[in-house]
Amino acid sequence: MKILFYSTNSNAYDEENYIITARPSWHEQIKTLTETFPEDEFIFVTQKPGMFIADYEDFKKPRYENLYFAESEDTNVFADFCCSFSPDIAVALSFWAAPYDWLPLKDALAAEKMREKGIKVICHSVETSMICFDKYKTAVFLAKNNFNVPHSVYVNHDLYFCAGSKKDVKCNVYKESILHEIRRLKLPLIIKDTVGLSSYGMQVVNTYGEAACYLNSKKNNSDRIVEEFIEGIPFGTEIYGTKENSYTIFPPLQFSINQYGITSPKQSIKKGPYYGSEYNINELNAELERLANILCLDGFAQVDLIFSKGKWYIVEINTRLSGMTTTYAVSLEKQNCIYRLFLELLGIKKAENKKYTFNPVINVKREKMQGEEFDAFLQKCPESVKFINQVDNRNAKQEREKGYCEIILSDKIAEPVSLENFQQQIDKSINALFSDADSLN
Repeated sequence: MKILFYSTNSNAYDEENYIITARPSWHEQIKTLTETFPEDEFIFVTQKPGMFIADYEDFKKPRYENLYFAESEDTNVFADFCCSFSPDIAVALSFWAAPYDWLPLKDALAAEKMREKGIKVICHSVETSMICFDKYKTAVFLAKNNFNVPHSVYVNHDLYFCAGSKKDVKCNVYKESILHEIRRLKLPLIIKDTVGLSSYGMQVVNTYGEAACYLNSKKNNSDRIVEEFIEGIPFGTEIYGTKENSYTIFPPLQFSINQYGITSPKQSIKKGPYYGSEYNINELNAELERLANILCLDGFAQVDLIFSKGKWYIVEINTRLSGMTTTYAVSLEKQNCIYRLFLELLGIKKAENKKYTFNPVINVKREKMQGEEFDAFLQKCPESVKFINQVDNRNAKQEREKGYCEIILSDKIAEPVSLENFQQQIDKSINALFSDADSLN
């Protein structure tokens, strides 16, 4: 079988100054994949940085002969290039980029072109990708289909600011009505961009006056959603599969929160997975399976959740791979060949075991390491460290934009369902990790 993995990018990429380093490397994982399935041919087509496919070392000369970097920004040209390999099946490995989280939509457009030429493609439809890209469309979809979702108000930026600037308009009725609707929401409130990446730019406000102040300020520079802030425990999960071959829903991971009560993408800690009956996991799985079927998910999706007062709320859906993907791979001991896990979950290859067994796992972030420090850390870090992903932005002006090092740890414990045992074991691993890391400085 000829299997093609692909992903696009819409952004300019500075390959000299923006460096992503993964260990195990993607090159090592591709090599393991080809050795595991010698009867198959694997092709990888991507655009730099090629997350989940390429390493920085591959940019000048790919070390794997079937790795290709497509240069054209034209989606049709990209799709034609993928079709030129005549794959039996193509799989989208969509990743993310700021400021707009729309790469899954670009991959979906490429998938449509490939399907028109008779190629079987596992990738979400354009309609599904658009619903999940636009957070307002997501909120409307979830409410319409009776999922638990925070109450919200959509704010059209042009109408909020521009309607009142027309010379014939004495007062902005749209703005007045929006502020009236916001006053009917329960405090506190969270204000977010409708099409942004992750939680960047989110604002938590505790009074209606603060909400109005924010919306009237220069910070409000695009369409916004103002929604009730659900106070509870933030979680996330991933859904894999197709309607044709059924869906696999992974047990949720818990996210840490910052001082504003939201998850910071560059500082968050993820830990789990959680199975406890106190979290009504069976109910969550049933709702997520219903979600997958209504959306007709086709591939990979990540879902942000809040558990509050015994109920699960769906906050966001991303039709792509995520920072949770490698975390789950580590939990399943698949970090050395994540592609095999993908093939199993999508029904392309038979699973080694019918039931997946998750080890406790934690994903932490710390300051990025440089040169010798990074190499020394790789040599001396605890055995519990299973995966490292470092982002180094050498052109960044602000300290928080200069990068970070993501470290994923996992250990087996005697009773995986015991949260107490899990926490004790993970705390031990974290202490060992940072003790060793500090000794290198």
